Amino acid sequence: MKPYSLTQRAELYAQEFPKWPASHPLVTHQGDRDWLAANWTLGNDYRARSKLYGAYPPNYLKRVMSMYPDAENVLHLFSGSLPPGPYTRVDLIQPADIKGNAEEVSKLIPAASVDLCLVDPPYSKEDAKKYGTKMVNRKKVLHELFKVMQPGGHVVWLDTMYPMFTKKEFHVCGFITIVRCTNHRFRVATIFEKA
Repeated sequence: MKPYSLTQRAELYAQEFPKWPASHPLVTHQGDRDWLAANWTLGNDYRARSKLYGAYPPNYLKRVMSMYPDAENVLHLFSGSLPPGPYTRVDLIQPADIKGNAEEVSKLIPAASVDLCLVDPPYSKEDAKKYGTKMVNRKKVLHELFKVMQPGGHVVWLDTMYPMFTKKEFHVCGFITIVRCTNHRFRVATIFEKA
């Protein structure tokens, strides 16, 4: 993956979505690192793009990928109903390129081979039950991702909480809040960079 700075990634987003200036990521300096922050209000789009419970919010994937045109080896964990594409889909239940458990992803994907990973796990035990699986151990999945990510690679983790992680493996370089509309959960995309 080309080593774009967070500022360059924010500029790429702004170029792709010039009509939505309020959603453009801002980059600040916190401590010894740059930090990307944004709020994406995705609106009242109730058209079903997927019949699967908990699918990506409308335009979420397009927005994230606008910041990563350099990503060559993209992994989607908990890929659900994503169609085949220029990425590798891993899911335990749904049809995917690789059927397997995210908590053992290092057994499925070569070490240090992924430069971008998008993660959208079940958010709660109730959600996991709807998928017919057990609740995921977020910290264990991040530890497994550490093994398959390239140095400097990014994990964009969409969730309703800030997942626990090991600072020797990753550092956080951004948060993007996701607001759909009324009667939808708030979500946060936490951006991790492999240490």
